[in-house]
Amino acid sequence: MAGRKYLNDRSLQVGHVLPLSDDLFKEYFPAGNSFLLYSRIAVDGLFSYTSGREKRAPIASFTLATDSLAGLKEAVGRVEDTALAQEKLVIRTRVYGYDRRRLQAIKALGFKIGVTIPGAVSLDGKLFDLYYLYKELDGRYRFNIRRSYAKPGLYPVMDVEKAKNQRLRIRGYRREDRGSLDKFATHLNVIRGIGSGVFEGSPPFPSGLFDDWFEKRRNFPIVCEDESIGEAVGVVDLTRPGPEVMQHVMFLGMYVRADYQGLGVGTMLMDAAKLLAKRLHLTRVILSVFEGNTPAEKLYRNAGFVECGKLPGWLQEGYVDEIYMVLKLD
Repeated sequence: MAGRKYLNDRSLQVGHVLPLSDDLFKEYFPAGNSFLLYSRIAVDGLFSYTSGREKRAPIASFTLATDSLAGLKEAVGRVEDTALAQEKLVIRTRVYGYDRRRLQAIKALGFKIGVTIPGAVSLDGKLFDLYYLYKELDGRYRFNIRRSYAKPGLYPVMDVEKAKNQRLRIRGYRREDRGSLDKFATHLNVIRGIGSGVFEGSPPFPSGLFDDWFEKRRNFPIVCEDESIGEAVGVVDLTRPGPEVMQHVMFLGMYVRADYQGLGVGTMLMDAAKLLAKRLHLTRVILSVFEGNTPAEKLYRNAGFVECGKLPGWLQEGYVDEIYMVLKLD
């Protein structure tokens, strides 16, 4: 209760205008990962710490609410100490452009702006940039934290015979598509291009999460179906971010079945996603792609996306940057 009460007076620091509901508060500050800072008898700050998993293993991130420079320094210090104990390479956070004081204070603690997404934040009729900041921790260790095996080849490309006589069409997602989508997402050629999954045959996504967001209208998926087999062979989705100041923006994710890659499925899905974005009255669509995923980068650039920065730390084909791209629709 103390944490939620403290945050409700500072909700703009996490991108909200109205007080947060219990569910939304727990989404930003989940039990077990969130902490209150006290100055004498008063709350001086509230922060959460998230440890990366799978390909995000070298990364940690945090969310912070405080009016105090001392509280900010203490929270970031505790986050950094925890990240070091877990052998993380990078810590990340984000700041909304209207919060210039916070932006400067975090930069003064050694953070760099890796990504600047123009006009991704809206408040009081004005547009502001969204900033993703990071701090590299390599220099804090007394040993080599980078794994010697981390180099290209962890996710080698497999030779796959391309699908023949396909009859492709775009349609809306159905719950019964989940089985075929989950099945082909376990192929190594698909896993290597997405942020989840580390071994072929293993489900890359948490069970039920996708459909839960779909039912809540937070996720808007479209599939490409091959009518000759009656199955979805690719999917693109637009996901609504939580902050109220970003409701004109959505994040795009996409993957295509291995034997349909390079056959135009991605282009069809991107064209459909752009039309959907306009029907949802969006002004920005944001995505990220692994550095070195040249086919995906080319597809996104051809669709009108432009690069707006990079964040380091992913363990994919070695240690690679995550490239952020944005499509402006206004």
